[in-house]
Amino acid sequence: MHAPTLRTARLVLRPVADADADAIVAALSDWQVTRWLSGPPWPFTRADADHWIANGAVGSRAITLGGTMIGSIGIKPDLGYWLAPAHHGRGLMTEAARAVVAHHFVAGGGDIVSGHFPGNIASRAVLTCLGFVDTQVERAHARPLGRDVDIQRMLLARPCGQPRP
Repeated sequence: MHAPTLRTARLVLRPVADADADAIVAALSDWQVTRWLSGPPWPFTRADADHWIANGAVGSRAITLGGTMIGSIGIKPDLGYWLAPAHHGRGLMTEAARAVVAHHFVAGGGDIVSGHFPGNIASRAVLTCLGFVDTQVERAHARPLGRDVDIQRMLLARPCGQPRP
């Protein structure tokens, strides 16, 4: 089941498509993106993008700006995201995450878990801006790094009184 398309002031968040493979490869071939992620292989190839689109992208949305994919976001079950470096520092990920989180709660979803590697101040800023709070630090394998790392886990509780559909 594909995630529904969402629109914000600047972005369209739509299901990931086969045509996004080149944009995915370009972004995840940049070490400044992939070093903060736990799942993708390094180096990241076109075959990796094709495999993810065919097998793992369900529930993920392509973050598009002016029709071009610039990142990805999804809650599966944790909130995860990445953004191409040329678009960092403009509030785009916070805008995208705010829309996805709001949709999740309106659709009846429960609490949301996410996390970041210590040192990833940009990701932490997105999460704290949305109201996530620290829970615990856990160890997990970071595939691109080839080793276990600490992950600061965070939680965003479903708003009290939020009606269920």
